[in-house]
Formats: sequence, structure tokens, C-alpha cells
Amino acid sequence: MTLDRSAGKFYMNNGKFNEDLLLENQIEKTKQKKFEEEASKLYLDSATKKQEEINKRLQTLEILPLGNKVMLSMYPENPYRQIVEGKIIIDYNGSFLNPDSGEQDKMKQLVACGQVIEVGPETKWIKPGDDVYFDPRTCYPVPFMSLGYLLTHEGAIHCVLNENLKERFKTK
Repeated sequence: MTLDRSAGKFYMNNGKFNEDLLLENQIEKTKQKKFEEEASKLYLDSATKKQEEINKRLQTLEILPLGNKVMLSMYPENPYRQIVEGKIIIDYNGSFLNPDSGEQDKMKQLVACGQVIEVGPETKWIKPGDDVYFDPRTCYPVPFMSLGYLLTHEGAIHCVLNENLKERFKTK
């Protein structure tokens, strides 16, 4: 606020009228909006170019875990459940009535089932294509092409499910 003693008037906003301030605010908002639109367009163009580059390389692109890491695709449910006559599944899915909340709850899964997609060069026992039971608490998500892969180490795998395993592991 300024004071013009000679005229005996007080001026708000350094002598600018409210209409002038409104016009300046509109101009500033328009500039900001135009900047955001241009930045968004540049980002979208960049992302589109990168996606086109990846799509060209996709036929030859490979993903390989390092060390003794194992890349898995987790099954939504255990495909090795016991089914009796009449298609009744008799395994427990972990649901229970929570006494604290009174709502239906689900126990944390300590063992999950999945298929091995790829293995690292130091992996000794596990091969791609094996179905395995593993500890899901040791897994890290791999954001590759939104395929839902998980990465864990060979030690987190509890059991291998496949044919001719005794022959492969040379046990009797």
C-alpha cells in the first residue's frame, strides 16, 4: 500500500486497479497453462519415441537375472490344489473371520506357487519352465513390459515341481 500525501489518497497494489491485477493474473495463468501443455507434449513425444524404439527391439530383447537370481511368474492361485469328485476344492484358501474387525480377512501367504521364466548364470538347481513353491516375502517386482514378473534368489525356493527331477539332481 502506498500513500500519496499530495492527493490525500491511498493506493493499494502499488497504484494498480483491481481490473489491471485481474488481467495480469489471467495473462500469467494463460502463460502457465501454455507452458504446461508444451511440457506435456514434449514429454509425451519423448515417451512415444522411446516406446517405438523398444517395440523395434522387442523381438531380440532379452531379460536375464544376474547371479543366482530367479525370475518368476506367480500363479494367481496354486494350480496344484487337491480336487475331489464333483469339482470340489478341498484346500484351505486362508480366509477367516477376523475377531477384531468382525470382517472376513485373509492370512498372509507364506508360500506361493509360480513358474520360472529365467535364471541367472550362477543358479545351480532351478531351470526355466520349472514350477516352484517359493517365499513371496523375498521377491521384488520386475517392471518389464507390465508382465508381473518377480525376482528372487535360488535359496528362497522351497520345492521344484517338474518331471525327471531325481534324474536331473542325480538322487535316488
